[in-house]
Amino acid sequence: MALKKQLSVTVVNQAGEGAKLCSMLTEAGINIEAISVCEFTEGGVVRIVVSDDRAAVSLLRKSGYGVLVRVVLALMLDNRPGVLGETLAKLAKHRFNVNYCYGSVAPTAGKAMVVFAVDDAIRADLLFADRS
Repeated sequence: MALKKQLSVTVVNQAGEGAKLCSMLTEAGINIEAISVCEFTEGGVVRIVVSDDRAAVSLLRKSGYGVLVRVVLALMLDNRPGVLGETLAKLAKHRFNVNYCYGSVAPTAGKAMVVFAVDDAIRADLLFADRS
């Protein structure tokens, strides 16, 4: 199963805010598996996939952060030209709109984790059941 819970955390756009957020999670023993940051003039949204989403939501909300939870599709893709395009084409063929995606890979790794926010992640996950 390639389903994960993504937390969208509202933050103030100022120096040290990212470090503060990461430190809180570190102290609680929560690992960040994927991250994307979108900034706005006064604030921003940090999208994270973490090792313990329930604990992270509780911790962040108790600390005053706004947190939204969304089920996303987190696929491990081969790290070679064309794979992302093939994956996007497969989602499009089955009429899944990709609202956004993000991912990364270590230069020596053979795989990349890419997170896709689609309209129905549970149904989209069935397209990739053979990757589990």
